Amino acid sequence: MLTLLSIGISKANAQEVYAEINGTASTGKYAPLWLSANKQGLLSVRPNSAYQRLGIHDKLTLSADTANPWKLSYAADVTLAQNAEHTFMIHQLYGEIEYKKLRFLAGQKENEIDMRNNSLTSGGLSQGINAHPIPKVLLDVSYFSVPYTNGWWKMRGRVGFGKTTDGDWQQRWVDKTSRQRYTSNTLYHEKAIYWKFGKEDKFPLTFEPGLQMMTQFGGTSYNATGRNHEDGAPIIHPEDFNAFWHAFWPMGSEDVTDGMHPNAAGNTVGSYNIALTWTEDDWRLRAYFERCFEDQSMLTVQYGIFDHLLGLDLKLPDNPYVSNIVVEHMSTKDQAGPVYHDATVNIPESYTGIDNYYNHHLFTGWQHWGMAIGHPLITSPLYNDDNIITFRNNRIRALHIGVDGQPSERLTWRALATFTRNWGTYAKPFDDVISQNHFMAEATYIPKFMNGCTATLALALDNGKLIGNSFGAQLTIRKTIDLDKK
Repeated sequence: MLTLLSIGISKANAQEVYAEINGTASTGKYAPLWLSANKQGLLSVRPNSAYQRLGIHDKLTLSADTANPWKLSYAADVTLAQNAEHTFMIHQLYGEIEYKKLRFLAGQKENEIDMRNNSLTSGGLSQGINAHPIPKVLLDVSYFSVPYTNGWWKMRGRVGFGKTTDGDWQQRWVDKTSRQRYTSNTLYHEKAIYWKFGKEDKFPLTFEPGLQMMTQFGGTSYNATGRNHEDGAPIIHPEDFNAFWHAFWPMGSEDVTDGMHPNAAGNTVGSYNIALTWTEDDWRLRAYFERCFEDQSMLTVQYGIFDHLLGLDLKLPDNPYVSNIVVEHMSTKDQAGPVYHDATVNIPESYTGIDNYYNHHLFTGWQHWGMAIGHPLITSPLYNDDNIITFRNNRIRALHIGVDGQPSERLTWRALATFTRNWGTYAKPFDDVISQNHFMAEATYIPKFMNGCTATLALALDNGKLIGNSFGAQLTIRKTIDLDKK
């Protein structure tokens, strides 16, 4: 196993400094999925890899108003990796200011999946925690009570724009002999709005529906083909005010190569999210549903709700055995059906289908640094042996189970088990349906004789013909020093 030392600094309300050792070793062609997936792009898919991390974080209160203080946070977080797709990388670099319900972020910060147990979930269909975070400016409004509803109706939302950082990596990684598509300076947009109906201190049931949408736009596409562009020459996308507006409001927009078949500008990915939560004493049961869509197809229920992620999240009262249980079922097999046809002057009828999740005819798809920005079970381009940046397996069905517990103050554990069936894509289906299963068991121990030290050991197993069989281990040792202690 590769053993490396990572030193970081974290200074917040509980001022602390930490040092970390991390290493991964495994058999097989790739590391087991749950040793690299849903880790914010920090871990490589290669069987043996490691990284070192150095960071600083601080959070300051800027006003004397203890009820609604102004708060400033900032962080810098860099990594140095071995046997990975990058050597040196800025992982987080941001500043954010908060006041009451408002938060303004500028920079690069790790993501969270809305209304989900981020430790036990299999991921998010449209926006997840699988890929390296994208630098952006973001305005976020946390839940506030709608006037005259006495707290029974709340709203929250966010909107932001950013820019991807993997253009140089794409150019290095693609197979240049076959003139494969890659992009640079791609811009990014995200927005979301959520509602909450219910008042926890009055009635234990709350209902949360919401919508989130993200778009890749702008930048330059190299070796792009299809539609009205067949020669592979670079395509420079507009980055004027209209481009930003069409990313925010995609209706009525189109790409520069759409010609007589207008669709929507850029690569748009989104999902509807719904959660129903029951809280009673120390119990909490949440049922959630995510329905994904691309471009304008499936934005309504016209094409059914076959594709989904359906989950149950149970939080138990404090006990030494099990703390949380998550069960999820996921399907992306339909994609608005197997037929696609754009309307023309001679044939005005239009059919929408073959959404080809995460792929796009101009952009390199819903990925950042080769990892899916959304769900890790939609096989990321880093698993393509020929170094082509595309998603070759986006029609899947999966059952996922996650469990964790805290037997004592010094020991926590979690376990993940995922069972999948994979069909490939509509354009290039697999000859046979491929099964692939992923398992992981992880324990974190805080030794009494080493104050502020934690050791995390994860053992994982993959079985199947999609990314192969593999068994691996991952060790992380962290030492934390609390600067507030005298």
